[in-house]
Amino acid sequence: MPMRLDLHLHTDISPCGEQRPEEAVARAREVGLDLICITDHFSTEVLEHLSPGPQENGLMVLVGMEYSTPDGDFLLFAPGKVPWFPRGLSSREVLEEIRRLGGLSIWAHPYRWGREPDEELLEDGLVDAIEVLNGRTSLLANAQARELAYAFDLPGVAGSDAHSVEEIGIVFNETDRLIRTVEDLIAAVKDGSVKPRLSEQLSRLYEMQLGMKYEPF
Repeated sequence: MPMRLDLHLHTDISPCGEQRPEEAVARAREVGLDLICITDHFSTEVLEHLSPGPQENGLMVLVGMEYSTPDGDFLLFAPGKVPWFPRGLSSREVLEEIRRLGGLSIWAHPYRWGREPDEELLEDGLVDAIEVLNGRTSLLANAQARELAYAFDLPGVAGSDAHSVEEIGIVFNETDRLIRTVEDLIAAVKDGSVKPRLSEQLSRLYEMQLGMKYEPF
């Protein structure tokens, strides 16, 4: 049976987050997820509150970071853990360091708020995957992200971007790979083994808006 995972989730360590880490862990298991990645803004502080790996309820937890720049927001993962980055760095500085570490960089919701992605970052191979399905982003912006991934032949992934427990599970990913470590995750995303999926709730909403079934990738 495929693993179900969410690559983009915030806790109250993020200024915009409303859920405590333990609430996120409990809710994710309730809605059928097998793994979540906690990606608080500019921070891996959640490691002070829980240990990565399997939790008591069987959920697997990995920790990354969301780093924001004028170019956009990026989900970052690295072997061991993501290093501390001061705020105000350019996308290129951050992405080059993650690449040097053998990590994973995912461009999160690249078209949110009418942004236009800097395609030079993609042309230079600094982004490993595109978040083509974000639970807090419009259908149009998600569709644009999907087309960007197609254009650059990059893997497309999903992230709920949950800031509260109610948002967990609105979108997710499936993979036939067994993922237990950040290194497993990096390999699975890079080789395209992680596939974005819509919840039934969001699938119905998109179908109502389009008049047809929406394929996330």
